[in-house]
Amino acid sequence: MLVRMDSAVPLAAWVVLGAALPALGAVVAGLLLTRRRGGPAPAPAPPAPARSPGPRWAVDDLPGFLEAPPGIPGPPPRVAGPPPAPLVPAGPDPAPRTVAGLAAAALALVAVLAGLALGGGAPEQAAGAPPAATAPPAPAAPTTARPDLPPVPGDPLPGERGAGLLAARSVPLGRDGATARLALGGLVLEQRAVGVTVGYPSVSVSVGTDGTALAHVRLPTWNCLGTTAPADPRAAGCSPAGTEYADLPSPALRVTRDGDALRLTGRFPTYARPSGTPPAYTGRVYELTVTVAPDGPAVDGEAPAGGALFLGTERAEALPDPLLSRIRVAG
Repeated sequence: MLVRMDSAVPLAAWVVLGAALPALGAVVAGLLLTRRRGGPAPAPAPPAPARSPGPRWAVDDLPGFLEAPPGIPGPPPRVAGPPPAPLVPAGPDPAPRTVAGLAAAALALVAVLAGLALGGGAPEQAAGAPPAATAPPAPAAPTTARPDLPPVPGDPLPGERGAGLLAARSVPLGRDGATARLALGGLVLEQRAVGVTVGYPSVSVSVGTDGTALAHVRLPTWNCLGTTAPADPRAAGCSPAGTEYADLPSPALRVTRDGDALRLTGRFPTYARPSGTPPAYTGRVYELTVTVAPDGPAVDGEAPAGGALFLGTERAEALPDPLLSRIRVAG
């Protein structure tokens, strides 16, 4: 019966095993042939038989008489040295056998690994059988990265640097976040010996799905001779005293939601932006509470907003201008 394999591992193992076994057989055959050819060294040839003496001839003793006359000791007799040892042919070089043995061991290891792969491969499946059902991967849950908002000092000293780091930042809204802005009327910031210092704030805030929030305050200030904040400080003869700014992230900024309505509470340290120098803290901190809610029908998720800002016993109402005060709720 025809079968098919669910994985390529058994097929690869058969290929490796089929290549390893013939190579292993060739190495073993080479070892056997080398052992048969390389026998023991041949025995040395027997010494040649001594020649039989020929016919005796008279020997002339005159040369010997002249070299050694009677009464003079003659030269010592010459002693024949031992015959040279016969050369024994060296045996076969063991290096090829060592290399061949290592190659055989490596091929055997490959064959064993291939056998293990065959034993541990995926089980075979009959042809025509439906493939095993696999569950699709579960979709990852959507996540919104929490923004990294550096904290601001609670009570910065006058002239302290490091302000304005959050001036251009906002919080991602996510699935059901909200963003809003309010332009408000004037309120008294400080009572003076002669007159008051008043401010006309504007507030913007962004709130994410997880409750992370960031608020920005812009506060133009004026010195007026009266006791209240006039509707138009320039027409009332007030003197401009500069503009202060504040940025406050959570958790220092506390946000509560009631449907689409927002309530912001926190201590806002203000800073100024002198011309030609980096922003610096003024040393003033305002405890503010801001409420904002839709004040009309929403179009494309955005609606006019109304609300108020509270500073102690002072209160500033949102200006009745739908272009300056807006709220948008995601989702």
